[in-house]
Amino acid sequence: MTLLAVAVAVVGVLCLIDLVLTLGVVRRLRDHSSRLTAINAAALDIPSDALRAPGTPVDPFTATDIDGVDRSLGDLAEPSLVAFFAPDCPACEEKLPAFLAYAGAFPGGRDRTLAVVSGQAGGVRYRTALAEVGAVVVEPQRGPVQEAFGAKAFPTFLVIVDGVVTTSTHDVADLPEHQPA
Repeated sequence: MTLLAVAVAVVGVLCLIDLVLTLGVVRRLRDHSSRLTAINAAALDIPSDALRAPGTPVDPFTATDIDGVDRSLGDLAEPSLVAFFAPDCPACEEKLPAFLAYAGAFPGGRDRTLAVVSGQAGGVRYRTALAEVGAVVVEPQRGPVQEAFGAKAFPTFLVIVDGVVTTSTHDVADLPEHQPA
């Protein structure tokens, strides 16, 4: 009988040790989880001035699109849809299909849509896809078109009327419903 009592006591002690170790592991996992959340939040932190506020005028610009046509603020028909993408941006990759659908149905079609791809390489996939729905400008990071529109984060979507921002967002879902041309 004493052997059985000793065996039960040993099993009980082992269970307590296991419980203490498990609680320690859970505590460390929570700590690591909160650290990773903080790191991800910092990586995705979008500056407060990353978008031009509605009502803000767009600065003049000139750029050449991938078809060799010179583009400027005065060339944009009313209203115009302007988008900024970066080939190495996961959020851009995620929002591209929704933007293509939105731009494809935008009143006035290709004449009222301007897409800017940041980076000299310009991402062939982006250029090809975006050329179907509008004019495409490829420029370096912080290029003249990005500066004119105040685009500091990607993706950025704007609706422009009379050279003034009426809508600015990082999500296609926040763009206004289409109005007849």
